[in-house]
Amino acid sequence: MLVAAIDFGTTYSGWVFSFKHEYDTDPTTIAGGQMVSMKSPTTVLIKPDAKTFDSFGYEAETRNSEFASDDNNEHKKWYYFRRFKMMLHGKMGLDRNIDIEDETQKPLLAKTVFSLVIHRLSSGHIKEDEITWVLTVPAIWTDAAKQFMREAAVEAGIKNDNLKISLEPETASIFCRLLPVEKNDRRRRNGFFQAGISIHGVGCWR
Repeated sequence: MLVAAIDFGTTYSGWVFSFKHEYDTDPTTIAGGQMVSMKSPTTVLIKPDAKTFDSFGYEAETRNSEFASDDNNEHKKWYYFRRFKMMLHGKMGLDRNIDIEDETQKPLLAKTVFSLVIHRLSSGHIKEDEITWVLTVPAIWTDAAKQFMREAAVEAGIKNDNLKISLEPETASIFCRLLPVEKNDRRRRNGFFQAGISIHGVGCWR
């Protein structure tokens, strides 16, 4: 059994995974996706046909810069999105077939953009039935926005029964509970926080 988590961030995104036997030994043991770093900029370049993925992260930034440096205006036909996640906040209602605008104000169906990125972050492993996927979302999002993310993930190829939507602060809190903590005698141990110890979460939204 494998659990894979996708962090679809406002500025940076990435994915990690953990095998059950590794979790049983050390719950904080995780491995990252095959990227240059553990996270890449939440930036995607989509081809002019408005449905074909071209590149993501640092590669998308580089390719867009190269296109923009050309003398012709071909790059204006491409769709370049960056830091677009929070465009859903306050905009998502009962109708989830909404458009979002790229960096040059060209509209594109939001679900297409999000599903292409989720498919990229899943790195082609979405056909594995034994993978449980966890997709994190902001706590301030409405139920409609959370459902939108689920539908985008399913459109990307992840089975609905294999997908769990998790609130970002709750996920961070659970992870913090599993980190090593110091006892009064300064020796370290692994395990859950004991009764009487409180956990405070501080979030930063950009």
